[in-house]
Amino acid sequence: MAIDPTANVANALQAYTQANNTGSVANVLPAQDGPQPQSGAFAQLVTNSVSQAVAQGKTSEQVAISGITGGTDMAQLALAVSEAEITLQTVVAVRDKVVDAYREILRMPI
Repeated sequence: MAIDPTANVANALQAYTQANNTGSVANVLPAQDGPQPQSGAFAQLVTNSVSQAVAQGKTSEQVAISGITGGTDMAQLALAVSEAEITLQTVVAVRDKVVDAYREILRMPI
């Protein structure tokens, strides 16, 4: 059974959105002076990025299936596969940076 990385990202995003909407976050610091970011801007950015990555994966799968059946030429197939590979590498790189940032936060003294 293969692990679906898009499902894991979607589950994490759903958990983040649920926690953000309920507002039940412990040890919240008071609001700082200065301009405040728009509410939900980061969550919307993450949602859009994940949606684009999933759409790119689905498009690449469709082109690959069409290539197997002889519906597309090899150039289009190679382009679709390389786009899917770049998208996956980008998602993995962002995930790694988020995990590194989280670990760095855990190492901070209180």
